[in-house]
Amino acid sequence: MKKLIFVILLTTLVVLPCLSLQEVDREVARTQDYITAATKKGVEKINALKVYIKKFPEKTSRWTRLAYYQLAVGYYEVKNYKEAIKMGEQRLKLGSYGKGEEGRLNLVLANSYGIKDTPQFNKDKALKYINRAIELAKKSGDKDVLNIAKSLKNQLYGPSPKTISPEQKIKMLYSNEEYWQAISYYKTLGAADKNNFEIHLTYAHSLYKTNKFDSALKEYKTLYSKQKKGIIALRMGDIFSKKGKRDKAFYDSAATYYVHANFRYKKEGSISHSKVALQKAEVALGDKYDYNKKVKALQDKQKKSQASAKKNEQLIRKKQRELKILLRRIRKEYEAIDIPPPLYLEEEVKKLEHEIAAFQSGISTDDSAEIVKLNELKKKIKIELETLKANVKKELNL
Repeated sequence: MKKLIFVILLTTLVVLPCLSLQEVDREVARTQDYITAATKKGVEKINALKVYIKKFPEKTSRWTRLAYYQLAVGYYEVKNYKEAIKMGEQRLKLGSYGKGEEGRLNLVLANSYGIKDTPQFNKDKALKYINRAIELAKKSGDKDVLNIAKSLKNQLYGPSPKTISPEQKIKMLYSNEEYWQAISYYKTLGAADKNNFEIHLTYAHSLYKTNKFDSALKEYKTLYSKQKKGIIALRMGDIFSKKGKRDKAFYDSAATYYVHANFRYKKEGSISHSKVALQKAEVALGDKYDYNKKVKALQDKQKKSQASAKKNEQLIRKKQRELKILLRRIRKEYEAIDIPPPLYLEEEVKKLEHEIAAFQSGISTDDSAEIVKLNELKKKIKIELETLKANVKKELNL
């Protein structure tokens, strides 16, 4: 304990030269008061942390943020789940976590929402925080948090594995990211269960997650012939898009199924997913014509050009002088006697103005020509997408 106090105070003292004497005193008091409050137990600890937050309300302070975290833990330990949720969600809003803190905090919230027979029980919210805890634990390698979160997730799904239905079982395996187990389990089922749409769909999703794309595509096509669901069309689009990286001919199928997904999601009432599907269709057509690749190459080229734009200053000044001389000539030889200049001189003015603008932006004349070509290709893709939408709409009798 003495060692902990010494380390915390030493960390505080490192920044002291940057603070006024009054700020130094407050920072030392803040640190010492937190240590005192956090080392208490039970209700006494909760009360001390509440006093601490009232005394030091600055939410940008590391110690105040830790106080909110400790309060969430403290309330959970004394089974006051309502306050544990309140303090935990307040702490989440503050951000900026210590190592492993965010994962453990999500576990506290998941447990608080996951206690059955309490007014706070909310399975959806509990699963939301469990999934976030699992995600964070995988990134940080925190096996304790990962195992606890998975165990809690299994409990929330209700009955023990001995009594759950085949549909619940395969969905539980899939939700736990145990995709290979879900595939193996499906193969043990009888014909009636295999023909269950939800079981079959979960099996297809598991094949997709394990990169067995050809097998997944076969199952998705069978499923889509039975029920034209947005998620199925989207996944088929994703598979054909992956195939398109090896053979561009597949991008047409990818775009077609993405448009199918766009219409199906609309009918299902999922507007956001519908928009994503349509965006993917446009990207697939872009990949078919290398549009996306060309845009990225041009962007990379322009970044390098813009970085060297200052090197063009001498050339810019030269072109500006040429333009100035040309405009003076036009004024003297033509405008002074109210005669319009010949077209070739007007074209020369436009050319110089364009070159100056290009040099100033770092975009070369070649780049400008490429931009024109890309804009034309983009129009072509847009037209092709609209034609595809019309054809799919007709096919689906919409």
